[in-house]
Amino acid sequence: MKKLFFIIFIFFSYHALAKSTEPLGQWIDSAERILRAKTSASVLTMDINKADFQRDFVLQVLTDDRNDAQKVMVKMLGPALWRGNVTLKVDDRISFFEPRNKRTTVMSSSMLASSWMGSHFSNDDLMRETDLAVHYSYELEKSWQSEGREHHLIALSPLPSAPVVWGKVQYQLYLEDGRVFPEKVTYFRRAEDTESERTLSYSDVQQMDGFKVPTLLEMRISDKPDEYTRMQYKKIKFNTDLAASKFTEQAFQ
Repeated sequence: MKKLFFIIFIFFSYHALAKSTEPLGQWIDSAERILRAKTSASVLTMDINKADFQRDFVLQVLTDDRNDAQKVMVKMLGPALWRGNVTLKVDDRISFFEPRNKRTTVMSSSMLASSWMGSHFSNDDLMRETDLAVHYSYELEKSWQSEGREHHLIALSPLPSAPVVWGKVQYQLYLEDGRVFPEKVTYFRRAEDTESERTLSYSDVQQMDGFKVPTLLEMRISDKPDEYTRMQYKKIKFNTDLAASKFTEQAFQ
């Protein structure tokens, strides 16, 4: 009888825990998709500021999350030297096209953590191979109210078998008018680290295609405080019927 009560206790405790953390995962998923929706087509600038060089790009970004085979395409529109370079993700396959030599390279998993075109964003950041809502568990650290917004700080820990780089992530978001907005994401290399390695901030909320969205993303590295990469969305269209042909290597040409 005692064993039966113990099993029942564990069963309900597990489901109570799952229920308590469920909104956290939904919030993170909603925040991560705020600039993607079911599909998105956007034009943005990327401003890279490093100690040894400065570089500016104009990018076209297409995303399609309508089925499990997630698709992302990042095409460089300028400057002329880089025009036509494309990074494409279809499900787990990520490829890179260089128009100057018409060569397509398939990206290995070891390259996901590498810098994208010399920026402070990684290939993984732009291609969204890591899914914070899927590959991590969550725990609410802190909640507060400010300017009519409900803010939450959530601690993320990688699941045991998750193929991720970061040993700990702190995700700050807020709820406003029934929607979830990302505010700041802080990344730690190891779970025991007290000093972060980098921070991604979201700001400059504007109305775009009928939705309020953050239009400025800035990535900073903790041990290089004077460096940053900023991505500024100039225009975006949500939930358009993007053709599957947009996400093929044949479309590179």
